[in-house]
Amino acid sequence: MKESKPHTQDLLPVLAKVARGSSVLFWGLPITLIVAIMSSMSNWTDAAFPLGMLLPPVAFGMLWYGLRLFDGFQPQERVWQNSLFLAKIWGLVNLGLSPFLHWHHRAPDEIYFGTSVWLLALAFVFYLMALNKVLARLSAMLPDETLRIESQLFSKMNRTLLAMIPVGLGLMFLLPLIKNPPVLILGILEFILNMRPWLFMAFLLVPLSLSMSLLWKTKESIYSSVFSSGR
Repeated sequence: MKESKPHTQDLLPVLAKVARGSSVLFWGLPITLIVAIMSSMSNWTDAAFPLGMLLPPVAFGMLWYGLRLFDGFQPQERVWQNSLFLAKIWGLVNLGLSPFLHWHHRAPDEIYFGTSVWLLALAFVFYLMALNKVLARLSAMLPDETLRIESQLFSKMNRTLLAMIPVGLGLMFLLPLIKNPPVLILGILEFILNMRPWLFMAFLLVPLSLSMSLLWKTKESIYSSVFSSGR
């Protein structure tokens, strides 16, 4: 017992950063989604220029900064650090591509800007997949057994749902290259186009909301474990 208290005291600054990073990611995910959608669908970025142009990089920067706060936790765990490094790489890719949301809205006929926005959407999906893997690895190193079980279950489910998005985008881009595509594929494509709002909710909003729930529970688990160890 005498050895555990100093060890816990040494971890307090690191755990505080992890909790703060979880909070930044919790708020950053919905803010980023709203900013991205509004930047591509409305004229508010032009009306608020240059602030409107800076909002997408700031929002996507939150998603990278939140992961950056996890760096000092368990640096000796290679599997954990590798998953964290991959998620930060995708965060940097998102940050680098985020200004094209504004420029694509200003010049929608520019193919380069449109392609960059599609790449940003795809990179954001891969970021969410990497983030869920990070949350699963993080929960495995925390003492909360309930959080560990929920993180393992929901992170796998989220990654499965998110993996369907690149598959669907790949089919949409490959279909025009196929001469006389099968009727079944055309029927699937028509179904996807008709059900876009519902598919958006199922394959993006559901994983996003579950990821936010895991982030919030992770932060609460850290706070409860710190306070309980201090008594």
